[in-house]
Amino acid sequence: MSWTNFFQSLAELEHDDEFVTGRPGGLSAELASRIAKDIAEKLELNDSDALLDYGSGTGAITRELASQVAKATAADSSAVIVKRGKASGSHMEWVELGPDKSPTTGGFTKVLSYYNAHTFENHSGVRTHIEALSDAVAPGGVVMLGDIPDLERTGQWKSGERGREENRTVWMGRLERRGLDIERDERNLASFTERIKRLGIEPPASFGDQHPGFDRDIVTRMFRENGGSVAVVTQPMDFPNAHTCVDYIVRFG
Repeated sequence: MSWTNFFQSLAELEHDDEFVTGRPGGLSAELASRIAKDIAEKLELNDSDALLDYGSGTGAITRELASQVAKATAADSSAVIVKRGKASGSHMEWVELGPDKSPTTGGFTKVLSYYNAHTFENHSGVRTHIEALSDAVAPGGVVMLGDIPDLERTGQWKSGERGREENRTVWMGRLERRGLDIERDERNLASFTERIKRLGIEPPASFGDQHPGFDRDIVTRMFRENGGSVAVVTQPMDFPNAHTCVDYIVRFG
């Protein structure tokens, strides 16, 4: 089963929005709020921004950000999820993504894509996703491509001067997390797996597996080829994937 079909089925059968998300194990309201706060700071959101959340799911993060901008648009490839989002009563615009259903290009000062890495499992898929984000952002706008599995961090160890400080940070983070967060995430994933089994849904083959990661130099070059200036930033240590993932903040002139 593809990830798109998986989430389509999940949205049709699962009543709790916390579990209809790009994060295996679910996305609690508390975690969504913490992630939204980090995103707002990194994107430097303000009350004149037009925000697009590209691949929003049911809009848990988008709703947290909507009050900080002039206009918020949530976009997802699942018609069921978009219908569900529209029925939520929130003051966001909803758009179904697709070949003939993409949001108006170039009209968003801030563009977000978070918890979407499962939809591009190789660098070719990353390129397609980056082109869509680059098309959506207005001149002078900013894109955040967040929670991206990083090849260097997944490999755990880096050589040379560049890697020394990051090695120390990554391993300290692993030790700090070992007693609580990793075990919590494993429990959540196990619970979620049982939940989808009871719903009769077969997850994609890669469900729950750690992604090998993307080469940050390749991802950076793709953004630059589309006119962006890239900063790669780490996530707060208490985020679930902070020890293996990074965020890309991309400014377009």
